[in-house]
Amino acid sequence: QNLWVTDEFKRVIQTRGESLDPFLRPARWILIYRNKHIILVSPFEANWLMGRLHDLYRKQSPGELLTTTLRLFLPRTRRDQSIIVNTATLTIPPAIAPDRGAVTFQIPIEWLVALFIFNGMLYFETTDEQTAYCRCLGLCPKPRTEIEEDAFEKGWITVDGFVEKSDHRDLLQLQQCRFHANPLAFVRKLVENRNNTHAPLISDVGSILINAVKLPVGSFRQ
Repeated sequence: QNLWVTDEFKRVIQTRGESLDPFLRPARWILIYRNKHIILVSPFEANWLMGRLHDLYRKQSPGELLTTTLRLFLPRTRRDQSIIVNTATLTIPPAIAPDRGAVTFQIPIEWLVALFIFNGMLYFETTDEQTAYCRCLGLCPKPRTEIEEDAFEKGWITVDGFVEKSDHRDLLQLQQCRFHANPLAFVRKLVENRNNTHAPLISDVGSILINAVKLPVGSFRQ
C-alpha cells in the first residue's frame, strides 16, 4: 500500500526474441515521501531529485527537517554489509539537526522486505529481517515450533516451506503474504539474475529458498 514505482523506473530496453531479465533494473534509489511512502526511482530521476532536495534543505528554517528524503539502498550480498538506507548521514538531504544529532526516519523492516526480495539480498542482519522475509513470501521453514511442526504434519506446509491457504496462514502468523501461488521458483530466479549466480547454500536467503532452513543470523551465528 505504500510502495510505488515511477514510469521511468519501469522502462526497460525492448528486445526481439531475447530474455529481458538482464535489463531488469535494481531498486538502488528510493524516495521516502513524507515519511509515509516508498517510491522507486531511476538513476536519472535520482540525479534530478538530488538538486531539488538540496535546494529545499538550504531554504528550510533552522531545526526544521524534511520528511521527504532520497536514499540509496544496497542489498546485503555479504555478511556484515550495510544496506545504507537508514544511515542518517547518507540520506539526501542528510537527516541531521544541529541540536539533536541524527533524527532520520527509520524505514520499518515491514516496508523494506519487498526491497530485500526484489534486489536479491542474500544475508540478514537480524532475526527480525529474517522473519519478515519469510512472512512476506508465506514461508514456514525449519527449525519449526511445535505448532508449526504439527501444521507440517497436517500438510498445511509444503516440503519447501510454503503455506498456500489463507486460513492456515492466519494461524501461522503469515498474513502479510500476498502470493496466491508458491513464489519460490520466481524468487530463486530473481536472486540469480540480481547476483549473476545461484544463491549460495551457506547464505541466509539461499538456505531458506533451497533447503527450507533458517540459519542463525547476526550475532547468533556460530
